[in-house]
Amino acid sequence: MLSQFAIIPGSFDPALASSPNALDLGIGCLNDLCRGEGLFLDLRAGAWGAALDNASAKGKVFLKFARNRHRIIEVPPQLPTEPDSDESWLWEAQAYHQKKSGCRAIVTPNQVAEDYAGDPVVTALERLNQTEWWAKRSPSMTIKRRTQDYRTALALVLSHANLLMFIDSFVDPLAENFAEFPQLLVAAGSSDHKPVIQIHRPSWRRADGKNVVQPFAQWIADFQPWSDKLEGAGLSADVFIWADTHDRYLVSDIISINLPYGFDTGKETDPPTTWTRIGTTEVERLQLEYEPNCKMHGLVGSFAIGKVRED
Repeated sequence: MLSQFAIIPGSFDPALASSPNALDLGIGCLNDLCRGEGLFLDLRAGAWGAALDNASAKGKVFLKFARNRHRIIEVPPQLPTEPDSDESWLWEAQAYHQKKSGCRAIVTPNQVAEDYAGDPVVTALERLNQTEWWAKRSPSMTIKRRTQDYRTALALVLSHANLLMFIDSFVDPLAENFAEFPQLLVAAGSSDHKPVIQIHRPSWRRADGKNVVQPFAQWIADFQPWSDKLEGAGLSADVFIWADTHDRYLVSDIISINLPYGFDTGKETDPPTTWTRIGTTEVERLQLEYEPNCKMHGLVGSFAIGKVRED
């Protein structure tokens, strides 16, 4: 659902473009990626951002746009020497890609792309929308209903999102098909990355074909096993119990997805499910709907699980 891109600072230089219109079209493609599946590498632990900030006015505007959408991620230096040219920035990006297999594309000025035409990941900014992968872009993906497949598809989201909202009417610590769900939560944490995690579900359980409301105190008890697993990983989460919820989503500050089956696991013989990326307007609506003060879903109560916060 997300892909990483490296951009050489000179890509935004009007003097290196074939025409102003071609440059603007290429930047428009980057903006489109920024609204969709794109994460952009701040190479050498932020040195790339500083270089782009000083490279050109157009580069500075794009950097601000991408930062506002939380689409810039810092990565550590790969080579011993600081880049001092577009070509050396390319080498830095290539080194990252070779170690991590991490780039959908390394975006460059025209001449650099011509000089490195043998590298399939290198593409000129002006020809982004002429690449094979661009033609295959899609806001949806089909995935098997297995935890490992979920983790693979969401690896970049879990590694970089600062907010993860799991909205699911059926997420349940007592349900066998959600027994592996804590693996996703734990995968979101690391020694230097502790996102805000929220779980939203209704106060009822489905039993004998009916929605049977369960006391709030019982929900606290039912989530205790998941609380223990989060605490062991040094993570915490907030569980929100609502009078009712509807569709199933993962909402984050990077990307948000409609999930027809949530993160429950199916049998090997079950058909796959299709996830669809949702737009900014829909995300903002969901975030407002699931604010504690919103009356739409009727908040019954909330409680924390996992590691005790040191506020």
